[in-house]
Amino acid sequence: MSNFRIHLALLATAALLAADNGYNLFQRGLAKERADADPRAAIRIYQQVLQDKSTDRKLAAQALLRMAECHQKLGDAEARKIYERVVRDYSDQKEPVQQARIRLMALQPKPNEHAIVNRRVWTLPDRGDIFGTASPDGRYVPYVDWAKFGDLYLHDLVAGTDRQLTTGATDGKPGIGKSEEQYAEEYAFSRDGKRLAYSWFRGDIDRYELRVLLLPSNDVPAFRTLLSNEDISWIGPHDWSPDAKWIAVQLHRKDKSAQIGLVSTEDGKLRVLKSIDWRGASGLFFSTDGKYLAYDLPAGESEQQRDIYAIAVDGSREFPLVVHPSHDSLLGWSPDGTQLLFASDRSGSMGLWSQSVADGRAQGSPELIKPGIGEFVNMGISSVGALHYVVQTSLLGGDIQTATFDFSKCAFVSPPVQAVSSYVGTNNLPDWSPDGKYLAYSSRRRSVGSSYFIVGIREMESGTVREIVPMPNFQHFLALSWSRDGKSLLIGGRDAKGRNGVFRMNAQTGQTSMIVEKKGAARIAMESPDGRSLYYLGMAPDGDRAAYYRRDLASGEETILLRMPNPAYGSLSPDGRYLAVNNAVVPREPRGVLLVPTSGGETREVIHVDAPQRAFFFAWTPDGRSLLAQKHLDNQAVEMWKVPLDGSESTKLELKTAADVRNPLKVHPDGRQVVLQVPVPRKPEQIWALENFLTASK
Repeated sequence: MSNFRIHLALLATAALLAADNGYNLFQRGLAKERADADPRAAIRIYQQVLQDKSTDRKLAAQALLRMAECHQKLGDAEARKIYERVVRDYSDQKEPVQQARIRLMALQPKPNEHAIVNRRVWTLPDRGDIFGTASPDGRYVPYVDWAKFGDLYLHDLVAGTDRQLTTGATDGKPGIGKSEEQYAEEYAFSRDGKRLAYSWFRGDIDRYELRVLLLPSNDVPAFRTLLSNEDISWIGPHDWSPDAKWIAVQLHRKDKSAQIGLVSTEDGKLRVLKSIDWRGASGLFFSTDGKYLAYDLPAGESEQQRDIYAIAVDGSREFPLVVHPSHDSLLGWSPDGTQLLFASDRSGSMGLWSQSVADGRAQGSPELIKPGIGEFVNMGISSVGALHYVVQTSLLGGDIQTATFDFSKCAFVSPPVQAVSSYVGTNNLPDWSPDGKYLAYSSRRRSVGSSYFIVGIREMESGTVREIVPMPNFQHFLALSWSRDGKSLLIGGRDAKGRNGVFRMNAQTGQTSMIVEKKGAARIAMESPDGRSLYYLGMAPDGDRAAYYRRDLASGEETILLRMPNPAYGSLSPDGRYLAVNNAVVPREPRGVLLVPTSGGETREVIHVDAPQRAFFFAWTPDGRSLLAQKHLDNQAVEMWKVPLDGSESTKLELKTAADVRNPLKVHPDGRQVVLQVPVPRKPEQIWALENFLTASK
C-alpha cells in the first residue's frame, strides 16, 4: 500500500473514533472514494454530509462536487445534474462553482462530423447588455451592466467568473446630471484576445471616445484614449486587423453624416473609407489576410433590404458580395477566410448562409447552411468556427389591452382584453383617433443585425389592422399620438437620418416630415384640442435634463412650461388647459404629481409623498376635473386614488386589477373605453453557441 493510501486510511480510522459531524463524515467519504476506491459507498457518506445540521454551505458545495465526481467515475448521468446544482444553488462558493463549470464544459458531448450543435452557454445578468463580439477563442464575453450604471465587465464562460474592466460609469445614477454622465457601449477584441477597444460616452464633452485597454491585468486595467474628436458625436469599434495595426469603426458626425473608417492603434489617426447611411452596418469584419473589410448596408432609405460588400483597406476598390432583394446581415468570416457567413430571410425565414470569396470577390452563389435560425444579435465567429449570439427574450414594448371603465365609480366594467394579437411583447404607445374609430400603436420589428418600427392602425369596428412603415424609419420611437384632424400621427424619437425631435407621419402613406428638431429625442408629443399648439417633452437647452415645451405650430415660437431634473410622463387635460406631470425628482421614482398651466402661470403640486414612497399620475377623468393616480407605499402595497383639482377630498379606489393601471390610460372619445399598455417583464438575455456548422456543411 502506498504512503498516500496509508495516510488516508489513518484519517478514516481517526474519523470513525470522532463524533460524526459534517466535516468528519466528509473525511470518511474521501477515504472511501480514494483509499478504498469505492465511489458508491462514498456517495452515500456525502449524502449524509448534506443532511448533517453542522454542514455549512462551503462544506455542502465541496460534498456535492465530490459526489458528482464519484457519479462520473461510475459513468452515470447524475454527475451533470449535481454539477449544475452547484452552479445554480451555490454561486457564493466561487472555487467549487468554478470547478463545477470546468467539469460541465468537459462533459459537453463531442459532435460528430455531420452534426450541428446549438447550446446555451450563459444567461446575462438582469440588466446586462451585449454591444459587441465574444473573444476570438469564444471563452470571454464583455457586457455593459446597467445595474452598475454602465460600466464594462468581462465574463469567463469556463470559470463562470466576472471582472470589472472600467470605472466611473454614472448613467441613471441618482443625482447625476447629463453633463456628468459616463458609460461604455460598443467593444471589439484584438485577434490575440489581449486587448479590447470600446466606446465611452462622456457627458462633460457630450460625445463618445474610442478607448483601448489591456486584458491580462487582474485589476481594473488602465485605458488609453485612442480617439476623441469634437466633430465625432458617436464612434463604435467592430473589429481589429490581423496585424493589430487598425481598428474598424463606424462613426456619426455632428453634421449628421455617417462613415466607415480605420483608426490606427499606434497614433489614433482616422482614415475614412466610406460615407454611409446613418442606420449604418450591422457589422464590419476584416478578411483573414487583412486586405479587405466586409460590411452590410441598407439598400435604400425606406427599404429593409440589406446587401453585403467588401472594400479594400486602402480604399482603392470595392466589390459587391451579396446583393439580393432580402435582408442579408453580415456575421463574419470563416476561420480559413474562404467563406463569408451571413443571415438571410431569402428562403422565407431567417437562415444561416455562406458565400465563397476569393481576393475580395464572390465566387459562385450563396449556399444555405442551416435554416430557421430565428432572430438574434450577432457576437461574431470564433477562431474554431463557432457562432456566438444573443437571444433576446423581450424587446421594449408590451401588450396593448382595451377595457370599459366607469369613471363615476372609478372601476372597470369589463376586464381588460387583448387589443393587438400579433407581435405580442413588442407593441406600445397606443392612442385613439379623435373620432374613436381607430387605434394606433407602434411595434418594433427585429431582423438579425437591425431593427425597425411600424405603425399599426386598427379599425375598431372590423378589427382589421393596417401596418405602415414610416419613411424614413426610426432608430428610436418614444412617442405616438394622433393629430387633432385625424389625418396624421405625431412621433417623438430619432429617425433613420439621425435627427431627434417631433415628426408628423401621414396616416395613409407613412411619409414623415420634421416639425421640430432637438438635441435629444422627444419622449412625449401631443396636440392641443384646437390643433394650434404642440406640447412635447425634450431635452432642456441647458442645465436640467428635460423640459416640457409649448410650440405654436403656425409661427414656430416656443415656450418652456416646465424644467425637470429627469424626464417624466405627462398628459394634456381634455380641455387643453393643464399638463399633469409626474414630479421625477429621482429617475423612475416620482414623489408626486405637478399641475402645469399651458397658458403660463404657477405650477403647483397636487399630489406629494415622501421617500421611499412614490406617486404616479396615470389618467385624467373625461371631464378634466380629477386625476387618477397611484401611490407606492414603503410596505410594497399600491393604492389607487382619485384626486380632484378643486382641492376637495381625494377618494381611495378599490381597483382589483391594480396591475392593469400601472401605466397611463388613454380614454376613448366616448369617455368609457380605455386603452392601456401592459408591460412585458424584461427577462435576462441568453448567449448561445452554434458549433460545427462549417464542418457539417462540408
